[in-house]
Amino acid sequence: MKNTGKLKNLVSSKSRHLEKQLRGKFNASTNLIYRALMGDQKALKLIGQMGNDGARISEFAPKVKDNMLAAIKGAEDLNTTLAAIYKQAGVSGERIEREIQSSILADDKLANQLKELNLDFEGAKSREELRHKQAKEHITLKTWVDRHMMSIDGEYKMLQEELKTEVRQQTIDLQHDKELGNYYLDAGDNARDDLKPKKQYARRSIIQRIKDTIIGF
Repeated sequence: MKNTGKLKNLVSSKSRHLEKQLRGKFNASTNLIYRALMGDQKALKLIGQMGNDGARISEFAPKVKDNMLAAIKGAEDLNTTLAAIYKQAGVSGERIEREIQSSILADDKLANQLKELNLDFEGAKSREELRHKQAKEHITLKTWVDRHMMSIDGEYKMLQEELKTEVRQQTIDLQHDKELGNYYLDAGDNARDDLKPKKQYARRSIIQRIKDTIIGF
């Protein structure tokens, strides 16, 4: 900026980099300052407003800074705390859900095993009842068959004993008939039957009476 007044500006030409920072960072210029110093109302109003704004900012800056920092830190703490809680809730919730499902499965398994145990017991009981029934029927049948066979065997043996007299009597009858025939041929009219006696074994009717009396059947 060219100095048109009587006072000479010796600083600006030596402080170009600093003046550049003034323009770029603080929205001000040497010309604006010079104009205000010379009483330019527009420049004075502008710098006055900037000063008022700066003063208000400087007054409230510490508290605004502290409160904003506290708000930011609080927001950070709030969100990091919530994030940690949410993450832990997710991990713990997943573990709890796994345990709940595991407990449900264990409970269902126990209930099913109890049902299976009852079914197995009912099946075993039914099989045992059938086995017992069949065993009793088999024993009853076997006893009946054994008794029947023993009865048949006994009757057969008794019949054999009874028939011994019949067979023996048949043999004696045949032998006696032969002897009697020869005797008749030899003796002719002088033959006497009482001279040729014949053995007579008891008939079956007599044997049966003996059985009824002695044996009882």
